[in-house]
Amino acid sequence: MKEAATSCIVAATVTATLVFQAAFGGTSGYDKLSVFMTFGFSDALSLFSSIAAAIIFMSIITARYKQDDFLKALPRKFILGVVIMFISITSMMVAFGTTVYQIFYEKKAYLMLGLVVVSACLPMLLFVASQFSLIWHLFIYTYQPGLFRKPSKRVLDQVIR
Repeated sequence: MKEAATSCIVAATVTATLVFQAAFGGTSGYDKLSVFMTFGFSDALSLFSSIAAAIIFMSIITARYKQDDFLKALPRKFILGVVIMFISITSMMVAFGTTVYQIFYEKKAYLMLGLVVVSACLPMLLFVASQFSLIWHLFIYTYQPGLFRKPSKRVLDQVIR
């Protein structure tokens, strides 16, 4: 979990760096206020969520690592961090899409606009595909026993292994 959190911190930091730079370098040339507002909101959401994800992953790395932490606290933090990182990547792609829209829509290059927007969905799909198995297993092992039952000895043994 520590290695996965370290890798996610790197991804969150890169995302924060990119959207921070885009906020200052990509705000000129917007003709429509709605496109500008969409860009600004999605860029800010991406920046703040990537910083939040980095903080969550940092709290995993600096955790005290007691046995009870591995059952509930650390998996919950990791799931939350990955969900927030997905929000960051998605909002970064929305900010990118608004910039591409501004460029290609004015030039009436609708085919190119469609290709670029569809291609912008690729990082989100790759992120989901690469993290889905891990998140699914963490979610099942963390929440499988339910709210009103205690986890069985077999489930606890599987989680600890």
